[in-house]
Amino acid sequence: MDQMLEDGEARDFLLHRLGTRQLHDAERIDARLPSTVQETDDFEDLLWLLSSNYANRGIALLMLEEAAWLYDTIKALESPRVAELGRAKGGTTFLMASAGARVLSLENGALEAANARHFGAPEISYDEALGNALTKVGISSRVEVLQADAETYPVPSEMFDLVFSDIALSDHRMAMMFERWWEGVKPGGRFVLRDGREPRTPTVRRLAKSLEGRPDIHFEEPAPGVFSVLVKVSGDVAPPPPAESRAIG
Repeated sequence: MDQMLEDGEARDFLLHRLGTRQLHDAERIDARLPSTVQETDDFEDLLWLLSSNYANRGIALLMLEEAAWLYDTIKALESPRVAELGRAKGGTTFLMASAGARVLSLENGALEAANARHFGAPEISYDEALGNALTKVGISSRVEVLQADAETYPVPSEMFDLVFSDIALSDHRMAMMFERWWEGVKPGGRFVLRDGREPRTPTVRRLAKSLEGRPDIHFEEPAPGVFSVLVKVSGDVAPPPPAESRAIG
């Protein structure tokens, strides 16, 4: 065991597996929602969604700094349209809608099916629990929750101010998925990549590396956590300034 923990990749894999188990064991989002939270006007109203590390995951998979950056970025926009690729239990969906986004959220159901096989089926579906939580705080109208595959879903052209991807794919499939959804990003909009599989996000890093030098892409730095933030550059549309966020000093 000690030898495995000395190997960075093996250690990350073990932490990821532990985090996956912790994610399954976490209460449903509607059950975790504190009774004292009646609305979500501030980021502090959302801290119950988050965890501090891979060993104690809560409803959302985001690191605290990632969640703060995402919330602040969306909050700085006026009723932005956001596409979410990969929903899991809906923690990030809830956070983005709370920040004021109109969210199109896609999930193919693979995670819930896998967790049901390994750990037993939940009392109600992840999506039903998410709907309950969104309704409780009055923001259900902001979210379209779909069981759909991001790799085949028809992408509307230049509709989204932000596309957030947190799905695990092979290098080739990740690249294909990116190109499809890049068409859906408005000029000046952002595509945020986060690998839904591994803490070190090797697939995302390789994809980002392959996109360096493209004239239609500006990399926003610094990016929080393991995010890669790509801004669409088009004609006279300049890259937006980085969002002022408590996540980045």
